[in-house]
Amino acid sequence: MSVRKSLHQKSPLVAAVEVGKKALRKSDRERLVEKPTRIRVVDSLDLDCAARLEQPEENRWDYLVGTSAAVAPVIAVEVHPANPGQVDTIVAKKKMAEGFLEAHLIKGMRPARWFWVATGSTTVSKNTREYRRLQLAGIDLVGSSLSLADKL
Repeated sequence: MSVRKSLHQKSPLVAAVEVGKKALRKSDRERLVEKPTRIRVVDSLDLDCAARLEQPEENRWDYLVGTSAAVAPVIAVEVHPANPGQVDTIVAKKKMAEGFLEAHLIKGMRPARWFWVATGSTTVSKNTREYRRLQLAGIDLVGSSLSLADKL
C-alpha cells in the first residue's frame, strides 16, 4: 500500500505525494532508517505543507509515509523536539491531522502508527505522566531516528 493509494483519487493531496522520501525535508530523510531487504519507504506526503492552506493557524503533523510493511502500510511521522512541554502540542497535532485526513483518505484508511521522532535528545521519560499521555493518544516516541524494520 502507499499514501497515494490510501487517498481519494480526487483529493488535492494526491498531487503532493512524492516517490520514496522525497516529500520529507532533507534534514528529516536520514531520520527514517530503511533496510531495503525488509521494509522500504514507498512514498511520502508533507502533510504540514499540504494542510497549511486549510488550517494555517493550527499545529500540523509533519508527514504521512507509505511503507512496504503489510502491517503498517501508511504511517504518520512527526519530527519535533522531544521534551515534556511539547507533549500537548504533539497530541494536538495528531488530533488535527486525523480530522483533516477524514476528508482525504478512502473510507477505512488511516495511518497504522503515529511516530514522534526527536530532533535532539529525548527528555520524556517512560515513567512520566507525559509519556503515558502519548501512549493513550496512540503516539510512539522513538528517539532521534525511526528504524522501520524494528518498529513495523
